[in-house]
Amino acid sequence: MKIVRIKKLSDAGMLLFAALFIFSQASNVGSTDVTYWAEVMIEGNKTLNVAANLPGIIGIVLDSGVTITNAEIAAECEIIGTNSTCWCGTDYVWSNLVCDSVNKCCNVDKCVANISHYTPLCLPKVNVSLIGLLTGSSSNVTASLDSAFRVLNAFNSLTILSTIYTGLNTYAHNFSVSLSSVFSTTKVQNIISTLRSNATVYSLNVKSLGMVYMEAPTGKVCYNSKQQLNCTSIEQMEKCVWQMVRGDETPLILGPGSEVMLSDTCTETTTVTLLKTNGFWSGTYMCLFVSGNIAHMALAPIQIALLPEVINVTSTPQTADCTEATSTKVTVSCSIENSTETYTAQLKVGTTENIAPTRDESNGAIKFTADFTVNCLAEGKPRSIDGGCTISNSLNQQRNRTIRIPIIYPSDLFCAEETVAGKKWPKTKNNETAVIDCVEPGRQGTLKRKCLGSKWGEEVSLCVKAILNIVSLQAKDFEKGLGATQEGAQLIFQSLRNNTASEEAENTFGDVKAGISVFQTMKNASVNMPLGENLLEDFLESASSMLNITWDVGDEEESSTLASQYLSSVEGLVKSIRINASEGYNASNIQFQVCRSSPSCNNTVFGVDVELNATADMVKTVGLQSLANRLPKQGYENALFPSVVVSATVENNTSPDVNIKLAFPNEEAGAKMLCVFWNVTEQRWSDEGCEFVQGPGNTPYCACNHLTSFSMLMSKHSVSMPFLNQITYIGLGISICSLIIYIIIECLVWSAVVKSSLSHFRHTALLNIALCLLLADCSFLASSFPSILNDTLCLVLVVAKHYFFLAMFFWMLCLSVMLVHQLIFVFSHIGKKVYMILGFTIGYVCPTLTVAITYVYYDKAADVPYYSTKTCWLTYKSAMVGSIHAFLIPVGTIVLVNMFAMVMVIVTVLKPSGAETNKKGDKEAAKSVIKVIIFLTPIFGGTWILGLFVFLMDDFTQFTTYLVHYLFTILNSLQGFFILLTGCFAEKRVRDEILRIVMFGKSGKGQGTTTTVTNK
Repeated sequence: MKIVRIKKLSDAGMLLFAALFIFSQASNVGSTDVTYWAEVMIEGNKTLNVAANLPGIIGIVLDSGVTITNAEIAAECEIIGTNSTCWCGTDYVWSNLVCDSVNKCCNVDKCVANISHYTPLCLPKVNVSLIGLLTGSSSNVTASLDSAFRVLNAFNSLTILSTIYTGLNTYAHNFSVSLSSVFSTTKVQNIISTLRSNATVYSLNVKSLGMVYMEAPTGKVCYNSKQQLNCTSIEQMEKCVWQMVRGDETPLILGPGSEVMLSDTCTETTTVTLLKTNGFWSGTYMCLFVSGNIAHMALAPIQIALLPEVINVTSTPQTADCTEATSTKVTVSCSIENSTETYTAQLKVGTTENIAPTRDESNGAIKFTADFTVNCLAEGKPRSIDGGCTISNSLNQQRNRTIRIPIIYPSDLFCAEETVAGKKWPKTKNNETAVIDCVEPGRQGTLKRKCLGSKWGEEVSLCVKAILNIVSLQAKDFEKGLGATQEGAQLIFQSLRNNTASEEAENTFGDVKAGISVFQTMKNASVNMPLGENLLEDFLESASSMLNITWDVGDEEESSTLASQYLSSVEGLVKSIRINASEGYNASNIQFQVCRSSPSCNNTVFGVDVELNATADMVKTVGLQSLANRLPKQGYENALFPSVVVSATVENNTSPDVNIKLAFPNEEAGAKMLCVFWNVTEQRWSDEGCEFVQGPGNTPYCACNHLTSFSMLMSKHSVSMPFLNQITYIGLGISICSLIIYIIIECLVWSAVVKSSLSHFRHTALLNIALCLLLADCSFLASSFPSILNDTLCLVLVVAKHYFFLAMFFWMLCLSVMLVHQLIFVFSHIGKKVYMILGFTIGYVCPTLTVAITYVYYDKAADVPYYSTKTCWLTYKSAMVGSIHAFLIPVGTIVLVNMFAMVMVIVTVLKPSGAETNKKGDKEAAKSVIKVIIFLTPIFGGTWILGLFVFLMDDFTQFTTYLVHYLFTILNSLQGFFILLTGCFAEKRVRDEILRIVMFGKSGKGQGTTTTVTNK
């Protein structure tokens, strides 16, 4: 809205009406409302009812295209000589301009002053409130507050809401001020400053309502949708804050998180975007623009069509017992947290559904229950049957959970029902795990026990202190962006420290697991909300306390997995915490040291000397005691591990090489030393890139240097072999130069050599193969030193390599399919338009879908990431588990198809054209076969067959493993050079055209062939 003053309609008169006209003008971006103020002068000897005539002009369209949408009297002035008396219309008050310029006009109905020239004279009334808290020694502040705030324009009233004696001669007064106009922030700040200058006033803070406009979704919004809230302040302020409150809880500050995004600007306008609306985000939102002791505030509730975040599905009994009857009954229960949402449930076992289960509400939960019959004579005797629960909300959105119900048949082994220390373990099938609720007071969670044959295994307690569950929920809120502040992070780590720093007997395996889950959550949260060094002590003390607890619960896999998660989360948090002044911190089981801006770093943690050479801003070294023996010993089962695990993190490294030396105290005289590092991605110890060195003075130490070789693309793990990296970089350098030359030559000779559809198909495919390989090789070189890349750049390069290598192979597939088609259907040609559509669809759309689906799938997977930050490449965990399979499977399939196409070409070449059976014919056939293999292998990806052997052969004690890795690296790093030779220089037409350009300086395009015929 903007205000424009219209000139007087008459020069003489004694009565002036200030009329408010609101005009609307359409534009190509929407509609704009403009407010105009018009003066109507009426002479003293005339009468005119202005109010009665104003409705007649509404709807008039002016010549400029403007439409009058509203008109009403805002102010009237009676002018007698040089004196004037003015008053505002109904529902109007003096403008701040009038009030501040002529103080006597404030808060009076009629003002005798020469103010008729002010624009605007009066403004519509608005509801504005000031809500304040004053603390001081006076028990009654009504008079002083009323006197101070009464000077504000359109003052209505001041109300003391409550007065509380807080002790030490201090009273807290909550008050509100009601106004009918907006105010100047500076004016209120001056009032606050004046009041605070009184010695009896200790503090005074004020919030306002009505100075900020908020745009928020109305009505109920869909679950898991994206919503945006916008706030605009009437005046520019210093900063802004977003808060959210649920019911009567304390408001929580919103910060950047996985489900919240805040705008950068924050003085006059601010925006918060909820990326995934769910139960966490249902509440009242407040935006506050703050300057000094005053905050302008707006509120809006957000109603979300909720779906339960947690659905607990259980079966009673946990195992369907078919040992004594032809059928058995199970009861499936589905429990969710109670809420204001109206839920419906559908329970299912096998193919049997129950759409109207029994509903019960108690203890803040809703429980749906239904009985089902399991057929013990079902065909095939399935080992288990699936049960499930589907919850629907008021917008018919759904969420479901499933469980697997094992079935015990007469011939199956099982563990009999057993009661131990008041805990009743149900009858359970062999190799299945029974789960029961915790019975210990003050703890929440479950106990589990595995059935081994017909004997019960060790009991594993996942019972957690109730307070640790609360801390875990706070951490999850923090990750999403709710309460994501430095103070919130410190409170989480303080709570964790206070509830883990106790005697070993007081902490369980479940407590450790809950604590590590908090570490993992905060590590993930640090991506959006950097963590400060103020929480370093609490973090390290709580992490150290966890190492005092026995993790051995009889399940080696469970314990080892927990140790891996512990190391990964602690290492990630150390990396994420921003260190400013701290030099380190030592706890009982963890020592943390820092080096700054030095080409080399020397630290000692728990007696281990660490020397790291890297040009970096900071090096963080951490020693963790009593951890090594808890990690999986895969491949090193008979080794004696030292008690200390050392981790070094390099920040902003500018050197491509990072060399680390670790001198461990050799406690076992004569023992053989092995240098290994913990591969976080692959969850195993590895000696790749590390070697044992006998230094000066027979001082033994481990030296590690991790680079990336080309054979890593097809390997399960990162590869380190002598000279393999050098071969990779030299080969890629030659390949990249060759591909650039090839692309330039193709562009120069294109119009001269591409004369038929067949040649057009071939050269189009070859050009796209070369382009994709060039970009893939460049991406590989850029990611050769993962230690100097941040996570985002590493991800971009992984996606680039994944995409461009796949695109190259899909174009190779296009080329081989085209060639086979020409061999089989000699007289049936594919049109140029059809081939181009098919080629670009297969060549670029297929790899796009493959990469996109793979990324989305593994991005949501909790246990296997899409890529490894250690190698900047796809991950491998086990057979068919890991994103590298989204590269290996399509590449392997295409290479096999292309090899089949090559065999067909060879068979066609070997077909006898006549009765040639002499030796010369055999020699020519052999030459033709060799020629086909040499020409087609580079452009059909034949050398990548070695990659399948690279993937399968990971026993580095065998000579053949080394041979395959070296052959794969040499042949495929030089693939671009081979394409230049076979795709360009081996074709006579291209050679002739290059020679023509070199000899005559121009291409032969457009030149025809002239033939002279002479008759004799």
